[in-house]
Amino acid sequence: MTRVFNLSGGKSSAYMTILSQPTPEDIVLFTDTGREHPATYQFLDEIEKHEGFKIHRAAYSHRRSPGLTGFDALTNWKRYLPNRVKRICTVELKIMVARRYLRPLIGLRFEQYIGFRADEERRVKNYQNTYKGTVTKFPLYEKGITKAMVDAFWLSKPYTLQIPPILGNCDLCFLKGKNNIIKIMAQYPELAEKWIADEYRSGNTFFPDVSYEQLLYIAKKQGHPFDLKEAEPAYSCHCN
Repeated sequence: MTRVFNLSGGKSSAYMTILSQPTPEDIVLFTDTGREHPATYQFLDEIEKHEGFKIHRAAYSHRRSPGLTGFDALTNWKRYLPNRVKRICTVELKIMVARRYLRPLIGLRFEQYIGFRADEERRVKNYQNTYKGTVTKFPLYEKGITKAMVDAFWLSKPYTLQIPPILGNCDLCFLKGKNNIIKIMAQYPELAEKWIADEYRSGNTFFPDVSYEQLLYIAKKQGHPFDLKEAEPAYSCHCN
């Protein structure tokens, strides 16, 4: 059975993939929402350069959004914004993109590897397999590898992901929570532009009671950077 490694662009899934020593017959897959921090894309390039395996990169596209990919393509034609209750972004930009990419290559029967750690038991227990007949494995969880051990591994490497964990996945994802989004905007106000454009274009907002434009105003008004190292998302994200 072909092995498929779900590489989210974070340190844990990258460590899992390197630890598993993928062969040319395996597939290391990164599903690109187009909303990752630039440092994430640089990290993926460094992995390929230093570890010697190919990363397959797949992104959402739609005939009604010509020239656009990922989050931009999805929200452009749907005129609908995902939110905490209706997370169409996870389904459309991650699960379905992976399915469409893998089907013509290897079919939908394979071993998929996910980088949940030993200190993320809830994520492992709550995971629901989206592919019938596919075996899902969590090698970091099974080996008892924790966040501290992952961090120690990357200290030994000549390269690493150069952003705090809260900036992983979509840079200003609503699942990070309003307070964290304000903290991120205070340090990286330029990230807000595309999210504000989403809300203007659709006529909707990601949060029911506040817009990203208002959050940016609050961030600028506070006027000082926050320590993002220990920030944790307000809601659990399963976008890996």
